[in-house]
Amino acid sequence: MYDLVTALGWIGAVTCVGAYALVSRGTWAVSSRRFQVANVAAALMMCLVAARGHVWASVAANIVWALIGARTVTTLMRARREQADTMPDRALDDALDDAALVPLRSTVTELEMTGMRSSSVGLVA
Repeated sequence: MYDLVTALGWIGAVTCVGAYALVSRGTWAVSSRRFQVANVAAALMMCLVAARGHVWASVAANIVWALIGARTVTTLMRARREQADTMPDRALDDALDDAALVPLRSTVTELEMTGMRSSSVGLVA
């Protein structure tokens, strides 16, 4: 069991750093489900390691981190569902085909200069 928890901790750490690198390079958007799910998974895996080592401050921080990420994933899913409900079926299919794989290449500062502001789920108008 000790080796399994250690392995999960390393997987969580690599997932966290990998997700951060992908966002920093502009490959993933901060508001993407992939990034948020990776953060939740990483936090939970690193929480296991911290709990095994009785590092309770780290356990608490990772639980809060996972809860924030889970809330963000829920918000993103709700927003996507609401957007899908307002679009005609054909327009939705076209939007998903065209836009699903386009990564965000602008920096937060550039987007803020255009009137967008930062929020816990990325950028909002």
